[in-house]
Amino acid sequence: MQCPFFDSLEDVPVQVVIASEAKQSPSRELEIASSQRTLLAMTQHIIARWRAARKNLGSCFRLVRRGTCVIITAMFTNLRPKIIWSLAFAALVYFALTLYADAPKLADALARWDWQWLAFTLIAVLVNYGVRFLRWHYYLRVIGLHTVPPFSSLLIFLAGFSLTMVPGKLGELLKSVLLKSHYDVPISHSASIVAAERLTDVIGMTLLAAIGVSIFPLGLPALIVTLSALTGAIAVMQSRAIAERLLGLLARVPGIGRFANLARNLYESAYLMLRWRPLSIAVALSVIAWFGECVALFLILRGFGLPETLDVLLAATFIYASASLFGAATFMPGGLGTTEGSMTSLLQLLVNASAPIAAAATLLVRVCTLWLAIGLGALALFIFERADKTAPKIFS
Repeated sequence: MQCPFFDSLEDVPVQVVIASEAKQSPSRELEIASSQRTLLAMTQHIIARWRAARKNLGSCFRLVRRGTCVIITAMFTNLRPKIIWSLAFAALVYFALTLYADAPKLADALARWDWQWLAFTLIAVLVNYGVRFLRWHYYLRVIGLHTVPPFSSLLIFLAGFSLTMVPGKLGELLKSVLLKSHYDVPISHSASIVAAERLTDVIGMTLLAAIGVSIFPLGLPALIVTLSALTGAIAVMQSRAIAERLLGLLARVPGIGRFANLARNLYESAYLMLRWRPLSIAVALSVIAWFGECVALFLILRGFGLPETLDVLLAATFIYASASLFGAATFMPGGLGTTEGSMTSLLQLLVNASAPIAAAATLLVRVCTLWLAIGLGALALFIFERADKTAPKIFS
């Protein structure tokens, strides 16, 4: 976010008389006078900078004291540079993938793909979005938000996709900002839904990747470590005694203790969603949702002539789930680079696809999943902003 403390340093006029530009005189008194004038001008300039900085730094602290809503809403100002850099990086990734696959051969592979499979692929992807929306709306009910109608809830859910290109998954917090702007839901209350969504996504993807352990046994250690870490984290969240002790320790840490109340609010909401019944329902929905995108990769491979067998479906499931987990672990926007690279490599390794076909399949599945989601999210955000005049204008 833009802080006036730093902006002010560019606005203070500089009026410094350089000693070397002063009128030279053989008289020692004139040299001393010139030096004194220079020192005085420099002192006045430093004082002016300090006054401006002190004034605007105070406004920054007042901004922070206004609460979590202001801080997180400010994160969504001036997003264009971040998105432009992410898009430039995406172009670089796809250019590198094109070079790897040999551009003419890649173009030939795309031309030979059976485009009648596109409609079925998009249906599988839309199943993913639909089931994930059901999970989102279910979570709203779990934490007691019964005032959000289904259509508005759908628009808010889809709008979160529009900022997928913001690094670190921070764009997902847009959903909390929209809930705050339209329904006055505290961001600390709804942000835990975003965290629970990501947690159950990882669990669902890990369970899907487990299907492919028989195909790619080397993935077993990583799978065990991931599941153990997730189980431990959930156990801590579900233990009131451990959580209260950790929150108490946080409150006593110098510098960050003032965020203890925020952490407690997040925990209280997360605790409701991570009880065994809501957690089991959310994980089941996650597995169904992400299996839809695994099927999308399988259908794309069918379009390249791969056989319609259970082995190919299992391989596609393992490849898509593993590549998505690799991409998520890097916190790159949309998993760019890591997802494409690992998916292309695994396709060559597990289904014996050539480099052009593996790269073409990767490009197609990313267009039908990542970029379709961004397009739908931007459309949903546009509709929501038009319908709700109080909604934050993210791209204006």
